[in-house]
Amino acid sequence: MLTWRPRLDALELIGLGLVAAVAAALAAGAVKEPLTALVLVAAGCAAVVFLARTDLAILLVVATAPIEGEWVSGPSGISVTKLAGGLCIASFAFTVARERRRRIVFEPGQALVFGILGIALLSTLHAKDTSAALTTSTRYASFAAVYFIVTQFGHDRVLQRRICWTLAIMSSVSAALGLHYYLNGSQTLATLPNANSNDFAFILATSLPFMFLLLNSRFRLVVAGMIGLVCAATLLSLSRGALLGVGAGFLLFVLTDRRRVQLALAAGVIATIGVVLVIHSNPQRFHEAVLLKQQVAQENVTTRFQAWGAAARLASDHPLLGVGPGNFQFYYNKLTGQPVGAYTLTVAHNALLDISAELGLVAMSLFAVYLVLAFVRLTASLEKGYGDPAFVQALRISLTIAIVSAMFLSEQYFLPFWLIGGLSAAIWHEGRARAAPAE
Repeated sequence: MLTWRPRLDALELIGLGLVAAVAAALAAGAVKEPLTALVLVAAGCAAVVFLARTDLAILLVVATAPIEGEWVSGPSGISVTKLAGGLCIASFAFTVARERRRRIVFEPGQALVFGILGIALLSTLHAKDTSAALTTSTRYASFAAVYFIVTQFGHDRVLQRRICWTLAIMSSVSAALGLHYYLNGSQTLATLPNANSNDFAFILATSLPFMFLLLNSRFRLVVAGMIGLVCAATLLSLSRGALLGVGAGFLLFVLTDRRRVQLALAAGVIATIGVVLVIHSNPQRFHEAVLLKQQVAQENVTTRFQAWGAAARLASDHPLLGVGPGNFQFYYNKLTGQPVGAYTLTVAHNALLDISAELGLVAMSLFAVYLVLAFVRLTASLEKGYGDPAFVQALRISLTIAIVSAMFLSEQYFLPFWLIGGLSAAIWHEGRARAAPAE
């Protein structure tokens, strides 16, 4: 008689052992705390799914970016973004261990990204405040790892479409929450409780090109409503840097894709209607927000120039490793002559200057090369027909919005730069690999 005996490798045996141990613990705990046990079971099942499917783990990271500012931190004081990033990294490691023959992609962008991370870790060693430095470095490390993972999976067109929908849905949720807090008076500007209005607007603005891409789907009316909602929240954040970025992205779109100008104009009308409706719902709140912005506008301009000067001074005094990640804030008041107890600016409001001050001129140069490389790859992908042209165009416009906005905002430690770069690298590498046999 023939019998079938399944062969389990060491990794699977360890996994089964852990599942059995957790199941036993939950069974014991369910006697006293059934609701807590149920929540833990649901969370455990979700974690297993994400561990088994790295593509879904990437989508989880994408989903958390727009709503990160809704919470101070996640479970055990860990931010939602770091938790999602950690799960994504664990999922990729599990996939590599399980699929031993899986081809790992290595490309020049990874050297740039991990080069910046290496400098950040070295800079942390001599930082004035090691706690802030470690927090910032850990955040960047998670994004560097996500970049590497996206370069392995980002060429998949199904995943690309899901990224578009994930950004559209979660940005709409974030925009709705931001507008809710703005209209009920708990926030002066449209933003989330634990997010700066500039960071809030940056995430929404860089998501818009992906939302426009979805207008060709059968849910175009729903998507149009999402675009109006996100545009309204972006405008009512009154983030001038983000709005300049959107303007630059729109200009690039008009100059490079004149066939869809009518679509762009129609989307602009939708966005305008959304903004007007929100403002009309509470014109007094809008008047107060604009008045407040006008009152601090001149002071903001002066402060911005002071911050740029302070960052340039720190970069020249510490050209190799800077003053440490997240440590600009501890030098700002002294360099600008601010009195003790005065408002402390935590960032330089310019991504390149911020990196040069905190990590040094080498790291700043690597970041600049990284941005140029991503833009060049996307442009070449459009010319050579690599990937989905509409998605590649959306990536390039989103990158343009991010770069222009980052000249006035410090957004180097937020997901858009690293997600867009990872996707551009994946599309470029896959396109070249497919084109090689034909040459």
